[in-house]
Amino acid sequence: MQFRQLRNFLTVAEELHMHRAAERLNMAQPALSQQIKSLEERLGVILFSRAHRRLALTPAGEAFLEKTRMALEMADRAVIDARRTARGELGALNLGYVSSAMFNQKLPGVLRQLHAGGAEIQVSLTTGNVQTLLEAVQQSTLDIAVLRGPLTAPPEDLEVRPFAQEKVMLALPGQHPLANSSALSLASLTGEKWISLSDPEGVGFEQTFKDACRVAGFVPQVVQRVGDVPTLISLISAGLGIALVPLSASHIRLENLVYVDLLDRLAPSELVLVYRRLIASEVVKKFLLLLRAEG
Repeated sequence: MQFRQLRNFLTVAEELHMHRAAERLNMAQPALSQQIKSLEERLGVILFSRAHRRLALTPAGEAFLEKTRMALEMADRAVIDARRTARGELGALNLGYVSSAMFNQKLPGVLRQLHAGGAEIQVSLTTGNVQTLLEAVQQSTLDIAVLRGPLTAPPEDLEVRPFAQEKVMLALPGQHPLANSSALSLASLTGEKWISLSDPEGVGFEQTFKDACRVAGFVPQVVQRVGDVPTLISLISAGLGIALVPLSASHIRLENLVYVDLLDRLAPSELVLVYRRLIASEVVKKFLLLLRAEG
């Protein structure tokens, strides 16, 4: 059974007049009558009664009409959805990120654009550390992850590209003796109690922190390691120590917390985007296209 036959039946059922239905369908009336007859023969039921040269739906025709409307509506919806999916306007995006990435305005901005223009994209968000997010992208649990570099030898099947750069700042408890300083050098903080992130060796912001202290000439006394930046900031506010943080973390404002610039010429902290080299999802392609437009 063809959709064309169903549309012809629906038009005749709406008009209950073969000539008017044929005009609507832009076809000859005998051809339309023959199609309706063929449909009835195929179904093994009479769809229209033709008493007194007037068309009327039979009970079987009424039942068939209801389901025909539903079938055609679903078919039309399928065509629209397929086209929207191909344009990246419909679908899903599984996005992972280190906690500090969401404080960088670039990520919320791209997500906002992804939903612009009536797009119906379901975004699933997952936060975690660098290693777990990398593994999730490689195993296709995540489509994309925004990680904080550096990364050491990422898997060959993954693409890594720059996302954003942020300067590194110092976060101090408000009651710290140096909290009112306009800028500080790392060397002046040698004996401090530090809080850091529990990133794997050689990757993430933890490595940035270690490298900065090494260049400043000391090994930091780390009293607490935590899994995410919001927790780190909270512990500083509680007076448990100090920490280096990326600039975007300064959007977190708590009592007893100050951010101070560093005099050291530190390399910026880099956020990178990681995704599989072979991209099947049009939503992922659209996300990357929006990023390129952002520059």
